Amino acid sequence: MGPEGNPLYYNLLIYTLGASSLAFLYHLVLYKQRREKLLFHYCIYLFLLSVFLFSRILMTHSERGTEHLTWRFQFWDELLQLLFYYGYIEFIGRALGIQPSSHRKLYYFWKTLSWTILVIAVLHILLMTTDVIAIRQRYLFRGSRLLLISVSLIVLLNYAFTKKTVFQRYILTGALIFLITGILGFASFVYNFRIWNIYALGFTFIGEVADVLLFSAAMGYRLRQTYEEKERAMKDLEEQRQLLLKKDIERMEAIVETRYHERNRIARELHDEIGSSLSSIHIFSTVANQPDKLAGMMEKIRNTSGRIMENMSDLVWAINAETDDTQSLLRRIRQFGGSLLEAKDIELDVQVEEPMPVLLLKTEAKKNILLICKEAINNSAKYSQATRVVINVRIQENRFELEIRDNGKGFLPGTKPGNGLVNMRKRCEESGGVFLQETNPEIGTRICCSFPVTTISN
Repeated sequence: MGPEGNPLYYNLLIYTLGASSLAFLYHLVLYKQRREKLLFHYCIYLFLLSVFLFSRILMTHSERGTEHLTWRFQFWDELLQLLFYYGYIEFIGRALGIQPSSHRKLYYFWKTLSWTILVIAVLHILLMTTDVIAIRQRYLFRGSRLLLISVSLIVLLNYAFTKKTVFQRYILTGALIFLITGILGFASFVYNFRIWNIYALGFTFIGEVADVLLFSAAMGYRLRQTYEEKERAMKDLEEQRQLLLKKDIERMEAIVETRYHERNRIARELHDEIGSSLSSIHIFSTVANQPDKLAGMMEKIRNTSGRIMENMSDLVWAINAETDDTQSLLRRIRQFGGSLLEAKDIELDVQVEEPMPVLLLKTEAKKNILLICKEAINNSAKYSQATRVVINVRIQENRFELEIRDNGKGFLPGTKPGNGLVNMRKRCEESGGVFLQETNPEIGTRICCSFPVTTISN
C-alpha cells in the first residue's frame, strides 16, 4: 500500500497544512502591524509550505497515470517542495543571525545552501521538460536530498557550538528536529521501511509540525521580549522625564532664590551707598546756607554727587543681563582705566588670553571683579607714580585669573593696608576667590585674584 492509501499519512498531511496555514495567517497579521523583516521571511516560508501541502492534497488522488503518478504531479510536487525548502533555509539563517561579520564560514555555507536549492530547482525544470525524466528520478532527486541534508547538518552542528540567545535556541531546536525527521523520511523512501506505519514524507510532516510549533513559540517569545524591552524603555524614559522635571524645578527654585538674594543685595547697596550719600548731600546743602562754609560744602556736594553717579552707573551695569559676558567686563575696565590713567599720563595695557572663552558672569561676581580693578587702577593713579599699568586676564584649569600690576614705587612691606586693599581682598573672597598682593619699591605693585569658574559663572 502506497502512502496515498495510508490514513495516517493523510491525517499528518492535513494536520501539518492546518498548523502552517494558521501560523501563516497569524504572523501575516503581525507583520502588517510591526513590519519586521524576520516576520516577513517567516510568512514566506509558511506560505510556500502551505502551498506545497495543499498541492499534495489536491493532486494525490487526481494525478495518477500509467506510472502511478503523472508527470504534472512530479513536476509541481518537486518544484514546490524545493521552493519551500528555499524559504525555510532563508528564514533559518536570518533567525539565527548568521552574518559575515560574526559567522563568516557559516554565512557562506548558508548562502551556498540557498543557491544550491535554486540551482536544483532549475535543473528539475530542465530535466522534466526533456526526455530524461528517469535521470531526475534516479540521480537528481536522491543526490539533491543527500546534498541538502549534508550541508544543512554541517551548518546546524557548527552553529550549535556558538553562543545563542533563548530565541535562537528555539529556532535551532526546531531546525534540528526537522533535519532529523527529513533524514528519516529520505531513508524510509530509499530503503522502503516504516516506523509505526509512518513512511517517507510522513516523517517530514511530523518534523514540519514540530518546526512550526517551535518557530511560532520562538516568534512569540521574541515579541514578548520586544514588548518587555519597550516597557523598560518607556519606564526609563518616564524616569528621565521625572528627573528632568525635578531638575527644572530645582533650577527654577535656585533662580527664584538667586533673584531674591539679588534684590536684597541691590536694596542694601542702594540704602548703604546711595542712601547715605544722599543724606550727606542733604546735610551739606543745609550747612551751605552759612556764607563762610559755602565753598567747602559745594565742593563736598560735587564730590558726593559724582560718587553717587559712578556707583549708580556701576550698579546699573552690573544688573544689566546684556553685560554678563567677559567681553563686556573687559570693555568696562578699559573704558574706566583708559580715561583715568590717560589724565595721569599712565599707559594702560589690558592683556587677554586668546581665544578668550566666553563666560556668563554672575551679577555679584561681575561687580566685584570690576570694583577690584577700579580700586587697583585708582591706587596706581593716586599713589604709585607709575608710567604703566598692566591688567592680565586668562582662564587656566577652570579658574579665572586676574592680575593687575604697575611699575610704580610700591610701598614698604609691613605697612598697614588702607581701606582700598582691604576692600579688594574682601570683594575677592566674597566671590570665592584667592587674593594675593606683592609690592616692591623697585618693581612696583602686583595684585592677583584667582576665582573658580564654577563660582563666578552662570
